[in-house]
Amino acid sequence: MPIRAPQGQTDLSRTDGNVPGTQPTGPPTDQHSKLSDQHLPDRGSDGRADHGPRWRAPLAAARSRLAAVSGPGWTVAVAALLSAVAAVLINQHLFPYQSINNDEALYWLQAQTLAGGDLFPPAPPSADSYAPWLAIVTDGHYVLKYTPVVAGLLALSLVITGGTALALALVVAAAVEMTYLVGVELLDDRRTAAVAAWLLALSPLVLLQSAMLLPYLPVLVLSECVVFGLLRGLRTRRRVPLVGAGLALGLAAAVRPYDVVLVLGPFVLWTVCRGARGRRWWMLRWVGAGLAAPFALLLSYNAAATGNPFQLPFALLEPEDKLGFGVRRLFPTDTAHHFGLVEGLTAIGDHLWLLGAWACGGVVLAVLSVATVIRRRMTAPALTVGVGALLLIIGYVAFWGAWNAAELWGGTRCIGPFYLMPVLVTLVLFGARGLVDMASAWPRTTGLVAVAGLALSGFILVVASQDNMEFTQRDRNLSNMINARPGPTLVIVSVDPAFLMHPTSVVANSPTLDDRVLYAVSRKQADFDVVADHPDRSPYLLRLAIGYNRTLSSPSAGWLERLRVVDGVNVAVGVSAAVPAGTRAARIEVTADGRRSSFSMNPDRPLSSRLIISPGGVDATALGPRSKVSDVPTTRDVPAMKDDRSVTLKVFYTPAGDGRERLLDQVDLPVRVDSRQGTVSVLVSEGQVGAVGSGAMPTIRLRAS
Repeated sequence: MPIRAPQGQTDLSRTDGNVPGTQPTGPPTDQHSKLSDQHLPDRGSDGRADHGPRWRAPLAAARSRLAAVSGPGWTVAVAALLSAVAAVLINQHLFPYQSINNDEALYWLQAQTLAGGDLFPPAPPSADSYAPWLAIVTDGHYVLKYTPVVAGLLALSLVITGGTALALALVVAAAVEMTYLVGVELLDDRRTAAVAAWLLALSPLVLLQSAMLLPYLPVLVLSECVVFGLLRGLRTRRRVPLVGAGLALGLAAAVRPYDVVLVLGPFVLWTVCRGARGRRWWMLRWVGAGLAAPFALLLSYNAAATGNPFQLPFALLEPEDKLGFGVRRLFPTDTAHHFGLVEGLTAIGDHLWLLGAWACGGVVLAVLSVATVIRRRMTAPALTVGVGALLLIIGYVAFWGAWNAAELWGGTRCIGPFYLMPVLVTLVLFGARGLVDMASAWPRTTGLVAVAGLALSGFILVVASQDNMEFTQRDRNLSNMINARPGPTLVIVSVDPAFLMHPTSVVANSPTLDDRVLYAVSRKQADFDVVADHPDRSPYLLRLAIGYNRTLSSPSAGWLERLRVVDGVNVAVGVSAAVPAGTRAARIEVTADGRRSSFSMNPDRPLSSRLIISPGGVDATALGPRSKVSDVPTTRDVPAMKDDRSVTLKVFYTPAGDGRERLLDQVDLPVRVDSRQGTVSVLVSEGQVGAVGSGAMPTIRLRAS
């Protein structure tokens, strides 16, 4: 027996493919066949067909299809077009240097690599010095953290147009259109489905995410394709939608498998157990046919990336970056973060709070959604979609990435709660049903509610745009300072963690490493090899303030110094440092040769001293009496650096207010010892050539004496 819709709804198990009050969409009936005779070729008096130009038939078919589009369908087409234009404009003007989400730079590099004909970015000599964000070096290439599904779409856009605008426009237009089509299938009402599509298009979360090179909106589109394909295929008894659903399911699972299981699991389970009654194996056969290709490609990619077809590259760099509670890290040198139930609940609470503002209509939409469910205005498959959204919310309590984004980083306040993008679809579909019902009963009140919702969305969009424009201006200033250097340039970036593309996508290379400005990460002694590998480039050191651009209140200071290699039996290096006014105590810490020495600083007077570097070690007696000496503790990255004779300097200060010591600045001084010649080489600054930004500037200054 087919499943019946709730009272007031049309049965979605019908097989004619038509929605009441609209043009037929199902297989042609006898009546349709008779009507189709009107489109037979005209015949002359002799009975022979009148063969006109070949373009007439396709043109007539196109006109017929356009004439069959309903009024709500046309409004959705307008929404899709406007969304596509908005995505391109926002990308070009608000995110010309990409957003504060560093994953964007990773997807961009992956797209460039694929467009160039490679599966992985090639790794040059001194590969770790050019390591992209969260990448690992394997067999002469970099393995990036994510599978190349979204990057493949961006690469296709690059090949066709030379940029990513086409991909961004198509994805957001597809999101709007698919929301409408899914709404028609689930709600059996084109007007309500159109309202849902407009709510999605006007949501600040979609408006900003559509302009970023991130996977959340593409995966949303793929998930909607799964729902639409299964419902349409079962309703019309056609195989093509089912194959498309399988293809979309495989692609979505390759990008975000955890999301797919939580969001689509209840709907797929209902489809198999109830929706496909009597046609279950027929449906599974054709869905499996579509799923086969992406599944095979995923296994092949995993085998190439990790050596194991069933291991994703996601945790290849850091095994502790995984689901569940416990100690979590994003990369090997990351601080151990203790993630538990309280942290998980806090994170998902923050995401839901933000979603209340970043969805068009916000909290009102959530209230209308609940009212719609209580009034039993949703069909069984629609309810399973809602259950999937609830499972995502519950499941993300155990996902430490949401906690990292909301609490440790805080970027969700500027670019939205992107992890809850699938929940937004449920909100707009359920909320649209409630909004249309409300408009029928209380049109004036509904108008006021709609105006209030649009005003809230407009306010959030304006504030978020201003915040992101501030980040963009900081990146623009940094980029202009670096690009002002004449000729081919090598910029060594002093940053922790030791990855490019972080904390800003300005410091990123193309896969070919042949840009006029080449970036490398400062890795102490390895910096000598980087400089030697590029004798035609002028070397510079870029130092960024600790916490650069993490939030709007974070410092945005950047400092550019010209570098040179100084050789000798002994090399004297001048050291100067200062601490902020109101400091109660300060000290400078020198780490070299496996020993860590601490020297007190006068907080009221800048430090001006020097270090003597020799093959025998570092003479830091000029800094004053040592207050503390200790051995460097063993960590996972120490073995690779055990023969490195470089020096690390850190300045700590204690404000008078709270008495808690803080790290103010740190810098590495690359040192290489030639034991046979009895000499030492130091890569040291010749002086500042540029400075930008606000906040605390790098306070430690090193210079050859």
